[in-house]
Amino acid sequence: MKIRTKIIASTVLVVSLSLVLSGFFTYDYAKEIIREQSIKDSRTKLAQVSFQLKKIQEQVMKIAEYIISDEEITSLVYAPSSLDTTENYFRKYETQEKLKRFTAINNFVLNVLLVKPDGETYSNFSGYEDYFQEYLKQDWFQKRKDLRNGYSEAHPFFFLSGNRQVFSYVLKFRPLGDNVSPYSYLVLDIAYSELSSVFLQSSNDFEQIELYTSKGELLFATKDELSQHDAAFMSELLESDQSYGEDSSRIVLTDDKMNQGWKQVALLSKHRLFDKINRIFYFYIIIIFCVILFTLIVMLPIIVNLTKPLSRLTHAMKRVAVGDLETHVTIRSGDELEVLGNGFNRMVHDLRQHIVSSIRNEEQKQKMQLDLLMAQINPHFLYNTLNTVIYLSHANRNLQAIEVTQALIAILQDTIKTGEGAVRAPLVDEIRIVDKYSLIQQTRYPGRFRLIWELDESLLDLLVPRMALQPLIENAIVHGIVPSELIEGVIVVRAYRTEGHLCLEVEDNGQGMMTAVSEDQVLVKVKSDRTRGIGLSNIRERLQTHFGNDATLETVSGKERGTLIRIRIPLKDTN
Repeated sequence: MKIRTKIIASTVLVVSLSLVLSGFFTYDYAKEIIREQSIKDSRTKLAQVSFQLKKIQEQVMKIAEYIISDEEITSLVYAPSSLDTTENYFRKYETQEKLKRFTAINNFVLNVLLVKPDGETYSNFSGYEDYFQEYLKQDWFQKRKDLRNGYSEAHPFFFLSGNRQVFSYVLKFRPLGDNVSPYSYLVLDIAYSELSSVFLQSSNDFEQIELYTSKGELLFATKDELSQHDAAFMSELLESDQSYGEDSSRIVLTDDKMNQGWKQVALLSKHRLFDKINRIFYFYIIIIFCVILFTLIVMLPIIVNLTKPLSRLTHAMKRVAVGDLETHVTIRSGDELEVLGNGFNRMVHDLRQHIVSSIRNEEQKQKMQLDLLMAQINPHFLYNTLNTVIYLSHANRNLQAIEVTQALIAILQDTIKTGEGAVRAPLVDEIRIVDKYSLIQQTRYPGRFRLIWELDESLLDLLVPRMALQPLIENAIVHGIVPSELIEGVIVVRAYRTEGHLCLEVEDNGQGMMTAVSEDQVLVKVKSDRTRGIGLSNIRERLQTHFGNDATLETVSGKERGTLIRIRIPLKDTN
């Protein structure tokens, strides 16, 4: 049988059984619909409340922004105090009149209070200065004076010869353009009835709705009294930061789509939700149990037989994904899955052969490239050294010619290596080669330069590309110091760690180069001497072959300012 036939047969069987037994699921289906719809409707109502509360928050924040950005108010509040009492009085009176505009336009804002760093207060109410001094000592303000902004819990406010319940928005700010002065405070006292009106329509749809600030302080509750069990269940969900909680008798929903970290917590009673349908619960419970058991007995073998080949194939594909190319899957289902399994086995076999061939070809390619690059170095080095020997022989300086030849032999003995040793060498070996080369050049150019080493001794055993430093020293002598008019040139060789890299630097104080060189260019030839370009481009190519883009060769130079060449090698590749 094909898999399509199997799926059709299984579907027919399941649908037939479902149609026959659908009546027995009426209760469970209806109950779930009522539950889901109730939760959906409740979330919608909470979202509507959140939207209204968010509008209030945004409007309050806009009022605050308008006040602190109002240049007229700012100039009146922060104007220097005058010795003239009358002038101070009228300045404060004018400020009060301007603040009244905001309470007149927004009737839910009962009070606007500006507090300067020295404690002086400005409000839309006159004559309340002494009251405000005590008002600002209350806990609701002290808890928020160190925050950038935020809403307080409900608290009393003396309003028109009587106390009104309010909650406050506190904003810490400086005048625009002032980043030095101490902070001032803006306090907007908002009528608590504004919250009550928002929750009025939704309060009958829930057992309880509570509104909390970002600090977990209760800002509003539709009922003052709640059973200890219900209160504990709501608190547990609030502390867990989950949006939904349910047990056998209650559903708790939360909504936090408001500013300033406000969160609503609403309690639904399942008894109220399922009151009408609970009457038939006991008639269906036994039947539902039997039907579920029968369905499992019928469907499980079918599902297992259908999914077993797919599971095997999926497991095999995961093993291939992590690199196990020896994977083989056996499927004997007699349908398309068996064809798919055989194709998978052929694909893995072909992939394995292709990877082995690609690795072999790449290794041969890299080896040939390294051999070619290293082959450039020996003739290049020998050419320059033998020129020195010829020069000494012509000058009848035979003893020095012998000394130079012995140094050359020592260098060649050190550089004639095979395997990994022909490609990379410890930094200490490179230093020894440079010292021998320096001896040769000191013989040819006596007193023209001196070599200074600045090395971190902990780096001496790290592996670096062989013959990486000698061409740089050669360039510094031949193309930097010798052509210059210096009495004595200086070449400084450094080795240090920086940002996960080993840095090798060769710096001279010679004549420098006419043209700047970037990292991705072959160095500019000086005086048509082709050997300079060969040596440095060789180093660059070997760095690229060994380390890819993780290694760089950088050049900093200028006419009559010397030259600095820096090689950066990843430390992880030097062991």
